[in-house]
Amino acid sequence: MFKNCLFLLCCCCTLIANARQHGTIKGYVADATTRHPVAAATITLLQQKDSSLVSFTMSDNKGYFSLTGVTSGTYRLLITHVNYHATNRQVVIKPDAPTGNMDTILLYDRSTVLREVVVSGAVPPVTLIGDTIEYNSASFKTIPNATVEQLLKKLPGLEVDKNGTVKAQGQKVNRVLVDGKEFFGADPKMATKNLPADAVDKVQVYDRQSDVARLTGLDDGNSEKTVNLQLKPDKKKGLFGKAMAGGGTAGRYEGRFNVNSFKGNRQFSAIGMANNTNAEGFSFMDLMNFSGELNRLRQNGQGNINFTINADDPLAAFAGGNNNNGIKTIAGGGINYNNTLGKKTDITSNYFYNHYQPQLENTLQRHYFLPDSSYYYNQQSNTHNRSNSHRLNLGADIPLDSFHSLKVTATAGYQATRHHSNNRYETLTEKQQLINQGYSNNATNGQGTNFSSSLLFRKKFRRKGRTFSFQLQNSYNSSNSDGTLLSVNRFFNRPASLPDTDSIHQQNKTSGLLNSYTVQSVYTEPLSRRVLLEFSLSRSHTLSTSDKTTYDYDPKSGRYDRLNPALTNNFENTYGYTNAGLRLRIQRKKFSLAFGAAWQEAALKGKIIARNTDSVIQTTFYNILPVVRFKYDFTRYQHLNIQFNTTTNQPTLAQLQPVPDITDPLNISEGNPDLKQEVNYQLQLNFMAVNPFRNKNLFAFFTLQETQQKIVNYDTVDSLGVKRSRPVNVNGVYNITGNLQLSLPLRFVKGTLHFSANTGYSKNKQFINTVPNTIHTLRIGPSIRADLLPGDKTDLSFSAGIDYYSSTYSLQPALNTQYLSQQYEGNFNCELPANFSLSTSITYTINSRRAAGYNRNIPLWHLSVSRQFLRFKRAELKLSVYDLFNQNVGINRTSNQNYIEDSQTKNLQRFFQLGFTYSLHKNGLAANKQGEGIRIMRMP
Repeated sequence: MFKNCLFLLCCCCTLIANARQHGTIKGYVADATTRHPVAAATITLLQQKDSSLVSFTMSDNKGYFSLTGVTSGTYRLLITHVNYHATNRQVVIKPDAPTGNMDTILLYDRSTVLREVVVSGAVPPVTLIGDTIEYNSASFKTIPNATVEQLLKKLPGLEVDKNGTVKAQGQKVNRVLVDGKEFFGADPKMATKNLPADAVDKVQVYDRQSDVARLTGLDDGNSEKTVNLQLKPDKKKGLFGKAMAGGGTAGRYEGRFNVNSFKGNRQFSAIGMANNTNAEGFSFMDLMNFSGELNRLRQNGQGNINFTINADDPLAAFAGGNNNNGIKTIAGGGINYNNTLGKKTDITSNYFYNHYQPQLENTLQRHYFLPDSSYYYNQQSNTHNRSNSHRLNLGADIPLDSFHSLKVTATAGYQATRHHSNNRYETLTEKQQLINQGYSNNATNGQGTNFSSSLLFRKKFRRKGRTFSFQLQNSYNSSNSDGTLLSVNRFFNRPASLPDTDSIHQQNKTSGLLNSYTVQSVYTEPLSRRVLLEFSLSRSHTLSTSDKTTYDYDPKSGRYDRLNPALTNNFENTYGYTNAGLRLRIQRKKFSLAFGAAWQEAALKGKIIARNTDSVIQTTFYNILPVVRFKYDFTRYQHLNIQFNTTTNQPTLAQLQPVPDITDPLNISEGNPDLKQEVNYQLQLNFMAVNPFRNKNLFAFFTLQETQQKIVNYDTVDSLGVKRSRPVNVNGVYNITGNLQLSLPLRFVKGTLHFSANTGYSKNKQFINTVPNTIHTLRIGPSIRADLLPGDKTDLSFSAGIDYYSSTYSLQPALNTQYLSQQYEGNFNCELPANFSLSTSITYTINSRRAAGYNRNIPLWHLSVSRQFLRFKRAELKLSVYDLFNQNVGINRTSNQNYIEDSQTKNLQRFFQLGFTYSLHKNGLAANKQGEGIRIMRMP
């Protein structure tokens, strides 16, 4: 019923909007002196009564413009251009006269200097400056004490999901700057979740080019979507920020603050937070997880570095996971300082500490498939983790002269972790008869440090396009941990000659080290003004070691003093590659094309000492890696990108090591020294059509990837439920993903309607008891969302989405599975009399076609009432309730490899909280209505 009503409401809004949007405004913009047409002038339509935003457009190359879909009423037309003084016109649209033809609108050149007068002007809500879309924040209303994240949700073409990830024109925003400088490193959430919205004057969105592209002047396709927050002038004089503290039922608490001091090029910020309400203020970064650093090196080396940390090592135990599940205690704080030394040297520095303590209570049920039968696995687990991390970032960009520059960055981190888990599990036959059951207690304490640095030298020659760059990167990571494992397993079908119970009671010590460097040089030579030849050469070397010693518990001595040689090993791994590449880049007015290839030699060598036996693994791979990139600009706002890449992925030393790992006696793994490297072929197609002035956007993304020599598992399962795994290579593995997004305006309520669809199809392979299992997976996820602003003091949104999954298995077609997940959401914010405000959100999730006990429907309702007081509304008192129905629980289904898994996680449930927020800075000037301001102009 709920979903039907929501769908009808969205349809009605669309029909009403189409019924009422019938007016058209046309005009012509010209230079007042020469009478020549003025192209690219911004035409903004505002309500006459309150200057609220209605629509936008731009004049074409001949100076003409047209605004369609305008309802009856009286409006103010604002015409602006960077080279001319702004001007206004009044226009009236009537039912009997739906077309408003404006006379020729003359703009006066800003360079004309005559007598000085003071006039009232206005700043347009959206302006296009080159390839940068600039939003005037005063034109977009937010609730009191809103963060930048809440402001971004209001801007046309920008989206913010539930995890705080920002997308602009359909692309993920990887960097958020403040006045053009980094804010606490490369974590976008540090700015969006901590800075107040009322401190921002302009929001600028653009594609930030790579260092090489900025050096050569030609786009190399390595740009990243960037948001720059331009602060208000008064925020650069003295302190500003906010502090909040709150307490609630069930022992819940929350506190946070941000203090900022900006003056000229100097930026200083301090932030802090602590809570046990799962409220995030930053992205959790696992400093001890080497995979992040190696992914960066992999990208630089065309995808060729691999390093695997032992599964018992706590370095991999704090990878964040799903932020919506579990109950977390979070704390963090740090400082950020940026400045310009002398006239040109920019320095950046920041330090950050975070404490992350999640608690997870989880139950899961798996249904495994075998060639001629199936079995079930049930598990209950309770996990307590704790992580304390420190991170320091330093950087300097030094221009040596007009042709040479040097950029230096360094990062250092330290992390201490504790992990403890209790697991109870059982394996049953298809007829629900016990095969085995057991429990395990696992505890690990670890510490780790890391350091990385980068030195980039850039040189420009006098001939435009001729450049040379040299980069040196290095990374050093070390860790050590102590762990204990107690496991007892009982088997119900063992022969009488064997004991029916196995137990493990042991202690282990593990240490790891990784040291790597990468050297890369790039030279570009212009063949013509728009054609560039690029030569690149790179060399990388990585050394990683791991040493694990395991002792069994001796009940006679009461100590862990019996060496277990089967679980004691030491290995050393060296990996290096050499790349030599040649690429041709062509830049034209409408399109750009880059194509070429890289020759690669990659060598992997490993030495393993286990059970007093030495074994050496050595292999070398040679590849030609082609790459093609094509971009076509249909118009200024319509782009097509097509990209083809070839990358390789080497087998890890753990995958090559022919030594069984019997840490878990129910799941035994062993490497395969005959593995070959994976070769990935990827084709990407991206299309973007944006009209930022009318809030109409279309984005389409499609990716096709095929992997040759894919490394998959070859599993065997015996009658006791013990699984043994060995990696092998297979061909014919591929996946296709797609995303489509369409945004349309609902002008009569000043809203936007969003349509989106996510699709995916994959084919994978696996072997179970010598029989191949081909797995086909299909996912379709359409959704619709309406963001509405029916009044100056209210805003609301509705959304509905469905995710459909289908998995088929060649091994057991009778066990093919299909399941659904539906989610409906509504949000409402309203300013009430006497400085009161109301905010509420409702989410309803429907899970179906799952195992018994996992088909739960989950209503989640949050509600808050607040009041602002003191001079300039500096203070706010807020009463909130989280999960009013007390129904919050995490439900998830996974169909992967040869099993289907349903899981349920205990989540944070209902609590009430009273919070107090104080603004550290408020000026006493009345806010200008919808971006209006006072300007001093020189009129002819």
